[in-house]
Amino acid sequence: MTEQNTTGQTGDTNTSSLEGAENERASAATKLTNGLAAVAVIVVVGLVLSIVMLFRGDDAEPLVSLDPTTDNGATARLDDLQFMPEPVFDKLHRVIYVPLDPHGVILSDTLATGNRPVEQAPSGVMLQRIHGNMDLPFSTSDGPTGFTDNGVATGFSHTAQGAALAAAHYIGYVAAGDNRVEMVTEAGRVSDPTGQLSGVRLADDTPTAVMPMVNVTFHPDLTLVKFGATVERPNGATEIRVVKIPVVWREGTGWVVQLDSTAFGTEFEPVSSEGWQQWW
Repeated sequence: MTEQNTTGQTGDTNTSSLEGAENERASAATKLTNGLAAVAVIVVVGLVLSIVMLFRGDDAEPLVSLDPTTDNGATARLDDLQFMPEPVFDKLHRVIYVPLDPHGVILSDTLATGNRPVEQAPSGVMLQRIHGNMDLPFSTSDGPTGFTDNGVATGFSHTAQGAALAAAHYIGYVAAGDNRVEMVTEAGRVSDPTGQLSGVRLADDTPTAVMPMVNVTFHPDLTLVKFGATVERPNGATEIRVVKIPVVWREGTGWVVQLDSTAFGTEFEPVSSEGWQQWW
């Protein structure tokens, strides 16, 4: 009887099995990576949509104001033919001014010092409707003092007040449509190293407005700005719905939103929470 040689067949079978296992592991790793990337995009998309709802409100009416307790510097600008003749009220009975220049009107080219309490409001606050339907704050004390070539406000002070003003502007662009995301990204005012904004799809020129409540945890290098609005939860409780915006100070640039920060997000707080101000 001739003995059959099965060594070659066994070797081929073992090699094939190993290759199959490796391919399965590689496929699983690829699926895991793709899954995590998809989750990251979903989180950012959900957050941006939350910002859109919070900034726009229930009926997307504009939100603007003029601080009546400060000097008349902002009001004097109304006589310079830089705004439409008449302002209007929003749903909260605040006042919106519409500049003739779609970029907005600079209220002062000088910035206040940082020797102020964190909770003190900027001076001469006026919310202007820029780019047609973005209602964002300008001040006579903490900026902005200029614009980038593509019309994004710059020159916010290195203070808690300046950080809040900058955060309001730059996150406003993030929530205002893909064309405005591109504007603020090109201006270098949003840090998005992982490209998460590329997964966000919003209609161009989406209306946006600054939320009415502000809470700033200030550090000169990295500041957390929280914007809030009171909402009624499904269980009937009234709470503060919060959008948290970390902004980092970069010499030569100013405040930049850290979109990839773990602090960036939304949450709810009790209405009794401390530290909230209403600056506009």
